[in-house]
Amino acid sequence: MRKPILKGAAGLAAAALLLATPATAAGCWKTEGAAAAKVRDLQSRLMVATLRCRAIGADIEASYGAFVRNNRETIQAANALLKAQFATGDKVGERAYDSFATALANQYGADATTPELCRDAAAAAEDAAAAGGELARLLAVADRLGPPPALPGGPCQAVSFASAMHAAVDTAPEPPVDR
Repeated sequence: MRKPILKGAAGLAAAALLLATPATAAGCWKTEGAAAAKVRDLQSRLMVATLRCRAIGADIEASYGAFVRNNRETIQAANALLKAQFATGDKVGERAYDSFATALANQYGADATTPELCRDAAAAAEDAAAAGGELARLLAVADRLGPPPALPGGPCQAVSFASAMHAAVDTAPEPPVDR
């Protein structure tokens, strides 16, 4: 009789740990963190395009500025969530966030800057500006522009309560037998 109770308690404890563990810089990314990374990537992509286009005389700054103004709260919330994703309670977490944000921007600086790239970036910035802070619409613009950013640690695996319980019960050690 004690065996099922012990396995059940171990299963509940394991399931609680699986469901309650937050994503960290060394861990996986939950859906919200991945969405925040996409918003940050979109901002980086458009910012770099704005600077590059200015260098060839194509001014898309008004479109980029409208994107930032119209989505300021969503962008700030995404950055706060990203900082929390990397938070370790010390400078290591801050450096990890800074490295992540810098890597996003750096990946867009190497391609040739063309009038077509500038037109596409302006159109994307205008579409993003029209989102007016609506996350789903910003993510749609980001998805249209290319694949999502690489996430250190990768996305979290979806774990249902039932599968967590099953795994915990199957791997729980057998209790000692009293004789």
